[in-house]
Amino acid sequence: MKAIVIDDEKPAQLHLERLLRSDGRITPVQCFSTARAGLDFLAKERVDVVFLDIGMPEMNGLEAAEYIQQLDSSIRIIFITAYADHAVEAFELQALDYVLKPVSSVRLGKTIDRIAAGMIASTPQVAATAEVLESEAVELDTRVPGLLTFKHLDIYRSLDQEAQKHKWRTAKSQELFAFLFHHRGDWVSKEILLDKLWADVSQEKGLTHLHTSVYQIRKLLREWSMTGKLEYNMNRYRLLSGNLVSDVEQFEQGMAYDTVTSDNVDQLRDIVPLYRGDYLEEHDYRWAQAKARELKSKYVGLVMDIAEWDMKHGRGKEAMEQLNELQEREPYAEEICRLMMRVCASMGDQQAILRIYHSFTLTLLEELGHQPEQETIRLYEDLTAK
Repeated sequence: MKAIVIDDEKPAQLHLERLLRSDGRITPVQCFSTARAGLDFLAKERVDVVFLDIGMPEMNGLEAAEYIQQLDSSIRIIFITAYADHAVEAFELQALDYVLKPVSSVRLGKTIDRIAAGMIASTPQVAATAEVLESEAVELDTRVPGLLTFKHLDIYRSLDQEAQKHKWRTAKSQELFAFLFHHRGDWVSKEILLDKLWADVSQEKGLTHLHTSVYQIRKLLREWSMTGKLEYNMNRYRLLSGNLVSDVEQFEQGMAYDTVTSDNVDQLRDIVPLYRGDYLEEHDYRWAQAKARELKSKYVGLVMDIAEWDMKHGRGKEAMEQLNELQEREPYAEEICRLMMRVCASMGDQQAILRIYHSFTLTLLEELGHQPEQETIRLYEDLTAK
């Protein structure tokens, strides 16, 4: 096995190189004092293991590990540092092991044992066994994963909500996934991610949380057989959703209509239940608020368009059922109240018009302290004057 050492402390490089040569199972090819120099070498040469210091200037080891994984995901990363508080983050970044300085020959020997065991596990015989095990679970792995974003962000093993739901390791890994999915297909810089998601902690701590959250997302994509990818390039990330089917994408695709017709009304009715609540409503992400308002406006318009179509085709009762439910979501919306009165008028129900108008007026007065718009008042007067 071949390895390189990346550590900004020259004595630490020499010490680790001597221990590796003494063990004999790993050949230290070269030592580097900066992560950039090590990455340049890895872009041209193939090695099996990288011994990587975390606390380096310019680019720390956690960030360098991201680039190493992009260059070659099969490289074993061994973090070596003087600070034990990085241990959890190191393992979250797919590190095979984590060794504290000063490195002893006994501790390094155990690390090399783990590396050797990992190499054996990737031999053709073991790989063939893994292939058999995977084939036994093919029914599960071929299911299309589903993502729900209306009201609450949830990912299910399949489109069936009875299926297994992913349990997020941390709230921030969930928010990072939501943010990257929100910008799916677009590159998002580290600076933006740190500003939007980790503005309340130091940059160093924010980077650590970002790296561990990225790992959690990649682990989810891999373990649930998703074809999507979380890519990293030039200090930017982007999420490609692959075979992940989301309610918001289905909703937006269904909204591509000009008018409601007899040909598309049934398809449009199927879209309405997708809107279980406002976009990411329960998470209260500030960066999602503009999108939430846009989707709510589309939803209100869709329900009202279908209700108006029903009214014109003698389905007033069905129209009122939809509008009553819509008004529960949007109790102060004047346009909903006006359409409800028009539907009642189409059915010749004067009492219902009075009831709807007075209930709406009372709600506005008691909760907002103002009267209905003049357009609503005029419509009420016109409908009740007949």
